[in-house]
Amino acid sequence: MAAAPLIDASLEAWKVTAARRLIETVPFHLWAGLTLLELSPGLCRLSFPANGDVLVVGGYVHGGILNGLLEPAAYGALITGLNESDHAVTVDIHVQHLRSIQQGAEVELTGRIVRRARALAFLEAEARVDGLLHTQARITKAITQLGPT
Repeated sequence: MAAAPLIDASLEAWKVTAARRLIETVPFHLWAGLTLLELSPGLCRLSFPANGDVLVVGGYVHGGILNGLLEPAAYGALITGLNESDHAVTVDIHVQHLRSIQQGAEVELTGRIVRRARALAFLEAEARVDGLLHTQARITKAITQLGPT
């Protein structure tokens, strides 16, 4: 049984709910086995197992899948710095794969807010296995207002 995530008590309830919804309802995130580990102001930590369909021939995590899983870590961190009516979309991402992630590893993804301006957010995300950095990303998101639904 997985341990309960560490949730900072100072976060507004809607932010925690939004982060959980991001991880627990998006089909791609469910398929990959994403789990929320920690959520605090400016930080989101997730994990996923390097097993099954996330692997390519040779037994390591597909780079494109890893790119896609860095996004929710970064966006989870950003949610903690948004207003309730805000939404954010990616306008730029730069990913560096430093080493492959082998089958069977438990991958920890960490997203952080680097800088939050009025209309842009600059984020970083990384993937580590046993504390060793495997992939890092810099992500820029445009912040917009949600319209009526």
